[in-house]
Amino acid sequence: MPAAEPTRAQRLTTLWLVAALHAFTHVYQLALVPLYLEIRHDLQLTSDWQATLLVTMQSLTYCGASLPLGVLADKISRKRLMSVGLLLNALGFLALAFAPSYGWALTCVAVSGLFGSFYHPPASALMMSLFPDRPGWALGRTGMGASLGFFVGPLYAGWRAQTTGWREPCLELAVAGMVMAVLFQLLAREPARHVGTPHAAAQAKPHRTRDMWPLLAAVGLVALAFMLRDFGASGMTTLSSLFLQRAHGYGPKMAGFFIGLMYLVGMLSNPLLGSFSDRRRFTAIALILLSAASCAVVVPWLPHAWVWVGLCAYGFCILSSYPVVEAALLESVPDTMRGRTFGMFLTVNGIIASFAHWAMGRVADGLRERALTAEAYIPWFAGLAMLIVSGLLGVPAIRRLRRLRAGHK
Repeated sequence: MPAAEPTRAQRLTTLWLVAALHAFTHVYQLALVPLYLEIRHDLQLTSDWQATLLVTMQSLTYCGASLPLGVLADKISRKRLMSVGLLLNALGFLALAFAPSYGWALTCVAVSGLFGSFYHPPASALMMSLFPDRPGWALGRTGMGASLGFFVGPLYAGWRAQTTGWREPCLELAVAGMVMAVLFQLLAREPARHVGTPHAAAQAKPHRTRDMWPLLAAVGLVALAFMLRDFGASGMTTLSSLFLQRAHGYGPKMAGFFIGLMYLVGMLSNPLLGSFSDRRRFTAIALILLSAASCAVVVPWLPHAWVWVGLCAYGFCILSSYPVVEAALLESVPDTMRGRTFGMFLTVNGIIASFAHWAMGRVADGLRERALTAEAYIPWFAGLAMLIVSGLLGVPAIRRLRRLRAGHK
């Protein structure tokens, strides 16, 4: 007997639980950003790029595993993948708290990133199947979890590291994540996918293995275009942290607070612009990316007391671009391949974009004594802004994907 479909209340409960998992996924991704200088000192590293490489390594394994995870998300329980992924992601951070050397720290963040990849492909596909008529609305609300995670991760880590060192916040965040993984497994629900029914057969028929590759190749082109946006956005996060600590003299506590605040405003922009995009998807993408780039350019020009305002304006825009782009991409393919579509998207654009953290560490090292002046960062913020705008090349790529899908019907 097939499982009953989730009720409206269960769908909404699952939506907010997915948002909570989204928060933890990004807590772990940004927790180390304000800790670069603390980690460098504790592990006796010789340069900033070695510390920033930890986040690059975490992001590389996160993105590199996304395609096989997407394939799994189209075949087995998306809910189970997400709960197991968070549990093991948290265990990677738990091990990081006890890492005795730089090599072990690299290994731990690689493990954390690997299991962090269990979130996005199944979660995005799950939201599309639970709310097929309002994907921008649903993804915008789960995107609020990302904003909360981006805020809590650096804020909590920086605050705790100021008095206890960088290891304690890693330990405490790991324990919280393990608890959340158990709660999600117990309380979340997913739609029954009736394999073998006429509806399922109708969905799957045009997308047998030999038919999927042209569509996935088109997804790869979309990913290459938005790789530019993601490289710019990742670079903004790390460069802003180093900029705040080097040029403005903030410690890890305040740097973590400002980086977190930059993303907290996404809790407003994600649902607001996500819902707006359900009416005009491509117009929303263009406005959001142009606004985000404009704000990024302004940041190093602002006086000390107003830098946080520029970062918040930038965060308001860039965070909302993610659910809007995801909705545009996933509504362009059938549910039977949404997991692997998002996996392909993350793998192609994420692997290259992951190097942005390492690259910004190299930039900071290259500035030498000039790293203490805000003027030295002006061309680098402008360059990252140009990359963010270049993400607009993804719009015609998504339109091409839609034409290909129409030809397969």
